[in-house]
Amino acid sequence: MIATETAKTIVLILFALAILWIVIIIIKNDMETIVRAILVGAVLGLCLYYLNTTKLETLSFAAIKRDLFPVQTRAYVYKVQEAKYAGRRATEYFFEDPGPPLSLAMAEGGKYLEIRDVEPINALLEYIGLPPVDEGVPELAAITGSSIDAERFRWDDYEKGVLVITRGICRDMASAKTFPCVSQITIISR
Repeated sequence: MIATETAKTIVLILFALAILWIVIIIIKNDMETIVRAILVGAVLGLCLYYLNTTKLETLSFAAIKRDLFPVQTRAYVYKVQEAKYAGRRATEYFFEDPGPPLSLAMAEGGKYLEIRDVEPINALLEYIGLPPVDEGVPELAAITGSSIDAERFRWDDYEKGVLVITRGICRDMASAKTFPCVSQITIISR
């Protein structure tokens, strides 16, 4: 990962060198390499344009890919229900199969799963009109030690209360895929 401002400075210097290269080629009348110099200058110019227009603060290959080629959000079918948990008001969102895919990684030790990449979660939360989360969390079972919590991920410091995401296994019959997905989102008020 590199800061966008640092990348802008580097690309700007390289772009200036490419312009200087083109000027030297024109002065020397060496038209065999002019196409390469113009091509390099054009690529660096496009990179500089992208860096000046992007809203990313840090750059990585994955972030640039998501910025240039955003994944179209599917329309997910869900229903909202009000409930009570230990006397506290809660809002539950239930997703029909196939639900939103869930990006999971194996936690250190290999026994539990964790959410490291929060961008798919934030895209889903934005889709249903909720604020984003700041960071990933381990499976709740890794914290409590209870196998009942093996499919839940909990954010205690969420803006609207306690956010609990329950994972499930979804089957997309159109593409014949089975994948981990979000089956339920619960927000418990404080």
